[in-house]
Amino acid sequence: MKKTIYSILSLLFVLLFWGCAQEDILQDETQITEDGSVLVKFSAEIPAYNTIQTRANGGVNSMYLLVFDENGIFITLEKANLKDQTDIGGVFTANLLSSTNKRTVHFICNYDELRGVQMAGSNEAGIVAQLSTDKTTFWARRELEDGISATSFSSNPIALLRNQAKISVVNEVNDENKFVINGFAIHNRPEKGTIAPFSSSGKFDIGAINEPSGLKLVPAKESDINSTEPEKLLFERRNRGASDITTVIIKAEYYDKPYFYKIDLIYKDNNNTIQSYNIERNYHYVVRINNVMAAGFDSFSDALEGASNNNAALDPIIEKYPIISDGESKLEVEKTLIIATKPGENISVGAKFYPDVDSNVFNNSEVSVTLVEDEGDPSINSLQYNKVTGTITAKASNKVGANLVSLIQVRKGSLARTIRVVLRTPFSFDPIRINDRNPGVINDIQNFPTQLRFLIPTDFPEELFPLPIKIYTQGLYPKESGLKLEVSNSGEMYYIYNATETGEQIIDFKTNKSGNKETVRLVADYFVDGAIYYDVLRYKGTIKYNNNNVPKGAVVIPSTGKIEVAANGEYTYTPPVGSSDNTSVTLTYYELTNGNTSGGIQQSFENGYRITTTVGALNNKTINLLLNHYRITGRMQYSGLNYNIPVGATLDVSDNVSSYRILETGRYELITDGIFNNSDNITIGYRGLLGYYQASKNIGTLRTDQFYRLR
Repeated sequence: MKKTIYSILSLLFVLLFWGCAQEDILQDETQITEDGSVLVKFSAEIPAYNTIQTRANGGVNSMYLLVFDENGIFITLEKANLKDQTDIGGVFTANLLSSTNKRTVHFICNYDELRGVQMAGSNEAGIVAQLSTDKTTFWARRELEDGISATSFSSNPIALLRNQAKISVVNEVNDENKFVINGFAIHNRPEKGTIAPFSSSGKFDIGAINEPSGLKLVPAKESDINSTEPEKLLFERRNRGASDITTVIIKAEYYDKPYFYKIDLIYKDNNNTIQSYNIERNYHYVVRINNVMAAGFDSFSDALEGASNNNAALDPIIEKYPIISDGESKLEVEKTLIIATKPGENISVGAKFYPDVDSNVFNNSEVSVTLVEDEGDPSINSLQYNKVTGTITAKASNKVGANLVSLIQVRKGSLARTIRVVLRTPFSFDPIRINDRNPGVINDIQNFPTQLRFLIPTDFPEELFPLPIKIYTQGLYPKESGLKLEVSNSGEMYYIYNATETGEQIIDFKTNKSGNKETVRLVADYFVDGAIYYDVLRYKGTIKYNNNNVPKGAVVIPSTGKIEVAANGEYTYTPPVGSSDNTSVTLTYYELTNGNTSGGIQQSFENGYRITTTVGALNNKTINLLLNHYRITGRMQYSGLNYNIPVGATLDVSDNVSSYRILETGRYELITDGIFNNSDNITIGYRGLLGYYQASKNIGTLRTDQFYRLR
């Protein structure tokens, strides 16, 4: 039986990306409406089917444009108007609000339910990535760095991405009397699919498989087989490593007798290992049957339950799946890969033989369990099999070091399963970072964006995905939905994150209150527990001016970030979001040397102390601010009638003044461009309706009298 099944079919699988025909690029005139919106005109292309050309099956019935601002927050939803349509696309117009700020536009076709979606305040991922349907839709995304204008889409047509894949079966057997295909069905096809691709890194990456939540698989029915359908559509899914893989059931005549054949969608990777194809949107999967050397299954139900006709009992692709069947009986193992991470660890796995494939009654009397191969030192010892319970037990080796591997073969007649047991050191989540640092840092505000990053090593077995990871945190909550919240028996909250692939994992959180600090823990099977501490990023140190302590409560002005003087000469500095240790920062402190009033107007003379340094230099350092300039405020009048200088007045000031302001009617502020001798003058001029008025005062006078009378 093993050799017969192995040699039934020789198959070739080809991935064909559905191409798009190019349309002429549009050059459009600008049309601006009275409400500030702009009429945009664009052409859109859709992937064309080779055999399905009608609008109902393959075209665009409606199109909506979703616009998001520079932060990815939803702005508006607008319906596009069709001006001209072909089999592969069309020309559309839409009224969008013009802007010079960055905008992101999503184009969504054939999804009229958008009008009922709650969008206000949501971002791209919260809206578009969550949309799903059981219908054919199209999607595209365009980032507009310079905002929206009438020519925003004139340079390139919008290439729309279909949300479905296509499968076709091609008979390439030379002898037409030998094998005739009468149709096929798809088994375990997804019931629905998402509108747009979306990756675990939080990006709309084409090629990233985005399964809808609560994905259900639809089993094939014999009535699905139709000889007039040369190709079938299905939504995308992560087929590689799945327990219920998507397969093709072919109905055919082999030497004039009807049979059914079950085909797995598989290929050989660069290591010559057989893998299952993931089903990806907008791809065409072609099953080419080159040769047939034996009959298939007698019935449709036998084909559904039987072993695939392009596999044998010990074929590598079969080894990924726990159940093997010859159509009448089945051999089932609980898992085909066991990872042990502790020397001497007890190992237990179920293995049962069912004489009747449709019955729950097992009989293990003739099942054999043997250690068939050791790749170097064995990873286990004390192998035993309890035929009454169908339980295999063993103990992991006590050796510590490089990975140890053992293979356990479970066999009943021609049906066999192989269990691979690996003893290795636990995997590590390192490097773990929060906001790209370890220890992590956050700002002292509620809802502060906080990004958790950790690693799933590239050598983590694909068969163990999806991997649930518990993230214990009391001070963070997920930015987007998708993580399940649970509470441990001790009352500790944690979120469940399901990793689906190796590489860096990125999860966006927000702080649930200000002042957070805690240790976030990561817990998962096969991994050593990970932990990272985070705290509000604050630097502390000593602050002086001309070697004198800055007094408690004094106002120190930072060019960026926030600083407080909680005690004499002691500061706490909070860097801004996105800063690094090399970010420049200038600190300024004003010492009041004279304060008085004139005509009810407050006047002052202050020494300005300043230093320019970096954010990193404020960490546990002594900062001494040096005298840098003067700040002067006072009363100002002009003309012999003593008019108060008006707010917004333009003054002529001498070169030793770096800036000035009219704080209120009759009151000015000057900041000098350096420090000067008491004899140095500051001259101010003002042109009024009746003439030009001017006055000068030297620094020595301004130290006690700040009133300017312009004459």
